[in-house]
Amino acid sequence: MIAYLTHTYPNYSTTFTRAELDRLDVVPWSLRRPPEEFMTGELALEVERTSYVRPLGLGRLISANLRAAFGSRAGRWWRAMWDLVLAAGPSPVEMAKTKIHVFEAVAWGAELEAAGTKLVHIQFADTAATFGCVVQRVYGIPYTVAVHAHDIFMRRFPRPLSRRRIGEARAIRVISDFNRNWLHENLGIMPERCEVIRCGVDPSQFTATGPSAEQPPLLLAVGRLVDYKGFRFLLKACRTMRDRGLEFRCRIIGSGPEEASLRRLHAELDLDGVVELAGVVPHGEMADQFGEAAAFVLPCCVGQGGEMDGIPVAMMEAMARGLPVVSTRLTGIPELVVDDGNGLLVAPEDADGLAGALARILVDRGLRVRLGEEARRTVVANYELDANTVLLGEMLQRSC
Repeated sequence: MIAYLTHTYPNYSTTFTRAELDRLDVVPWSLRRPPEEFMTGELALEVERTSYVRPLGLGRLISANLRAAFGSRAGRWWRAMWDLVLAAGPSPVEMAKTKIHVFEAVAWGAELEAAGTKLVHIQFADTAATFGCVVQRVYGIPYTVAVHAHDIFMRRFPRPLSRRRIGEARAIRVISDFNRNWLHENLGIMPERCEVIRCGVDPSQFTATGPSAEQPPLLLAVGRLVDYKGFRFLLKACRTMRDRGLEFRCRIIGSGPEEASLRRLHAELDLDGVVELAGVVPHGEMADQFGEAAAFVLPCCVGQGGEMDGIPVAMMEAMARGLPVVSTRLTGIPELVVDDGNGLLVAPEDADGLAGALARILVDRGLRVRLGEEARRTVVANYELDANTVLLGEMLQRSC
């Protein structure tokens, strides 16, 4: 049995996790349950098929750790606790949280051992990877880890702890060449230990409608309203284009902690009738949203906490539909979007440059069509979900 562990499942922003679970022979696990609003429709079915680590129960937590700390695994238990807690320093908060995580992981590991688990696969190198590291150290059950974006870029994650919970994995899946190089430069993890297996989409699920001919043309943006998506720069670019006399519409779909500040900026820039902050749109209605669009835009940047996107799946979905993409030269995005090949790229946080690129897209339908056709070909060739999930499955089997 292979256990597949992620931090919180299901949630709206990790549809690729569900796609992998649908295709891999694994047992889904999550550290915690999602909020109640996720317990409806298709997501409720995902909750039903997922096992949850928490809550563990105090009695189970104490008994498992007493057996490990004072039994035949005592040396392993004490070394894991000592080493990982120190690696989480110097922050006393991070050290305290890691101590709790070790206790929890030991109790969970006892359950995995009893079930005959051969391997644990960790989706995201965050807290879940601490669990994988502990289970391997204490019980000898190996783990693999998939490294994406926020799980390595966020500055709040202590580097020594990240080095352990990624570097000790039997195999490391990275989604981009950028991530592989980043791990080498920042954590000292050798590139040959990392296997680039890209996230992907199923092109057959997306009709390649190409750029819409509707007038005025619609620029579509989809993503959580967080600072590292760069939507504030999109609003500024839209104001610039409107002042230049360009006729267009822009629709931003999503919700998140930046929504209030974006609405204030929207009002300050007087973008009523030009930019729509549409909030959350049900998944079943997204095809219509993409069908109206002339282009897809996602001006990713570095967040205040160091957060960055990896290669956004929403971008792949847009390209699978034959839409040209306008984004930024950041992390692994240039591995998906080739400037003037299947999309346009600008520097992060460059509202004027973004306005210029979007203006090119808006005034030249021939350019939109050419870039969109090549975008579809790129996704089919390199970001096809089934093919990439096969590669991940082969990595997991080799690691058992």
